[in-house]
Amino acid sequence: MIFRVASSLVSLIVIVLLGGFAAAALVRYSPGFSTIPEDLDPSIGPEVLRALHARNEDNNPLPVFYARYLAGTIRGGFGVSTSLNQPVAGLLRRRAPVTARLIAAGAAGGLVLGAFLAWLAVWTRSVFLETTAFSLSGLLLAVPPAVLALVFFFNEAPLAIALALALFPRLFGTMRTVLEDLYQSPVLLAARARGIGARTIAIRYVVGAARRQVVALTGVALVLAFGFSIPIEAICGIPGVGALALQAAIARDMPLMCALALIVTFFVTLVHNTGELLA
Repeated sequence: MIFRVASSLVSLIVIVLLGGFAAAALVRYSPGFSTIPEDLDPSIGPEVLRALHARNEDNNPLPVFYARYLAGTIRGGFGVSTSLNQPVAGLLRRRAPVTARLIAAGAAGGLVLGAFLAWLAVWTRSVFLETTAFSLSGLLLAVPPAVLALVFFFNEAPLAIALALALFPRLFGTMRTVLEDLYQSPVLLAARARGIGARTIAIRYVVGAARRQVVALTGVALVLAFGFSIPIEAICGIPGVGALALQAAIARDMPLMCALALIVTFFVTLVHNTGELLA
């Protein structure tokens, strides 16, 4: 167990560092990154502009920037946003709770809805209910999460419900397969033959047997919810981390993009490694 925890910790650190470097590289070598505000000032001569560009290039070689950025991050700061001219840590501190509430509510709703409809499709053995569950899943799978969120936004409905509906079809298929395997398992058939009550069967032979799959699906739901929250927040004007990420990408804000990349990579890797340890 200690070896597994240590291995997960090492992989977490390596993946987070690589994720931040990859984000910095994408921003650094994107078209237009070398432009500076002085380019729009007609009063500045070409010689001065060339000198300013040369100084900017000298101060921004990627390995040097990333090393300095990581050193500042270890000391507790994520730098200053070049587009918003504010400390990145403060921006994230104000916006993270908004995104966290949206992700938690959306992931929980998607898991509950997916589990309920998967149970209807398998446990009731009703062709009508199974067809209805599959049809609803296919319909919602064809609708982009951002479009679904816009419908709720214009009707002033909670966006967490839209996120839950977007997650449900991505989880429904796996949940149905898990329940179908349990329903046809010899252990469950033997429990029914012995006359064990439905509540005991549900707790001991379904929930207990599906513990690992539930843990894995919870991790998948959280990661998907985080990804879906970015376009939802950006399009609907929610002041969360997703809208901040879009603004940082448009402005080529390297300190802000690196901070977001480190946080996103850390979150995804932590959820994945935790799921593997608990499973």
